[in-house]
Amino acid sequence: MNRRDLLKLTAFSGAAALAAAAPARAELGRRFARLDVSPSRVIRTVAGLRPYRPEGFVVRAERLSRRKTLVHNYGHGGAGVTMSWGSAALAVRALDEAANERRIAVLGCGVIGLTTALMLARRGKQVTIYAADLPPHTTSNIAAAVWGPATLFNPARVDDAFVERFIWAARYSQRAFQHFVNDPAYGVRWIRQYRFSHRTPEREPEAAVYGDDLFPGLVRHRDPTSWFGYAAVEAHYSLMIDPDIYLRALMRDFEGAGGRIASRRFDSLADVERLDERVVVNCLGLGARALFGDEEMIPVRGQMTFLMAQPEIDYGYVTSENGHLLYMFPRRGAIALGGSNEYGNWSLEPDWEDMHRMMIGHAAVAARIAGG
Repeated sequence: MNRRDLLKLTAFSGAAALAAAAPARAELGRRFARLDVSPSRVIRTVAGLRPYRPEGFVVRAERLSRRKTLVHNYGHGGAGVTMSWGSAALAVRALDEAANERRIAVLGCGVIGLTTALMLARRGKQVTIYAADLPPHTTSNIAAAVWGPATLFNPARVDDAFVERFIWAARYSQRAFQHFVNDPAYGVRWIRQYRFSHRTPEREPEAAVYGDDLFPGLVRHRDPTSWFGYAAVEAHYSLMIDPDIYLRALMRDFEGAGGRIASRRFDSLADVERLDERVVVNCLGLGARALFGDEEMIPVRGQMTFLMAQPEIDYGYVTSENGHLLYMFPRRGAIALGGSNEYGNWSLEPDWEDMHRMMIGHAAVAARIAGG
C-alpha cells in the first residue's frame, strides 16, 4: 500500500473512530457498532473462482458408459452454499430415477459435494467422496456465504423449466439452513443485512423471483437524513453461514453417517471409469469444465480481505463506492470484506491494488455509518 493510500485509509479510520457507534435514526434507533478497517487488522487476502454458467447450474443424470451412471451437480456460480441443500435434493432425485445402486462415488468435497454425499448417506447409501482438496482448502471455504442467490445465471439464457427448478431449490435450501441457526457447531445465524445505494430507484423493485418471504423483516427506506446520506436503503434479515465452521460440521456429519473420504485426483474420464462404484456424482464445480468438457462454464474471480473479528458487528452490507461493488459480512473468526466479480479471470493470486481499493471503500462506508 503506497503512502497516499495509507494516509487516506488512516484518515477514514480515524473519522469513524471519532464518531463511533452513533445511532441511525431509523429502524427503532438501532446502533451500528463501528467497523474498524485499520490496515493493522488485516489477517489475510485470498482469491477464489466461482463456477459460473450463464445457463445456470446443471443437475442431470446420464450414462457415462455401459457400466456407469453419471449424475451432474455443478455450476452454481457465487451461490454454491446458498443453493447446496436444494441442488443436492434435485441430484438425489435424478439419481433415484436413473439407477438403483447402493454404492455411490461423489467427486468433490466442497459444499455441493459434502451436502449431496451427506444426503445420500442418510438415505442408506454407501458413499465415498473422492477429492484432491478438502476443507479448509476448497473454493467453498472462500465463499462470502451470506444466504442469497448471486452470480448464478444470466436471465436471458435460461428457460422457464430452469427457473422453476431454481425457485424450488432456493426455497428448499433456505428452509434447510434454518435448522442450523444458533447451533455453534454449524456457524449459521441470522444477521441484519443492508443494501446502501447512492441513487434513489426510479420505481420500487419487484419481488425476488424466489419470494421476498425468504428475507424476513424486509423494509425499504428513502430518507438520506436518517441513513448516513444514502438515498435508498434496503434492510432485511439474512442467514449468515460461516464456511470454515459449517464445512467442518458437514464433514463430521457425513463421516458420522458412515461416509468415507478418499484423496484422489481425476485428470481424465479414464480415471473416473476406474472407480469401483457404478454411480458417480459429479460435484467438481469449475473442475467439471475440463473433466467433462463443459465449456459453457467460466470462472468469476472474487477476492476477499479478512480483518480480525469484531464480535460487536452484528450486521452486514452491500453497497458501492465510486462505481465499485463492496460487501461486508461478519463471521465468528473474522470480518470478510469483498467487492469483486471478474468474469473469465483464472488467477488465484491476490490483486493488491484491488485490495487497496476495497479497503479504502470499506473505510469510507465505516466512516459514513459511524457519522450517523
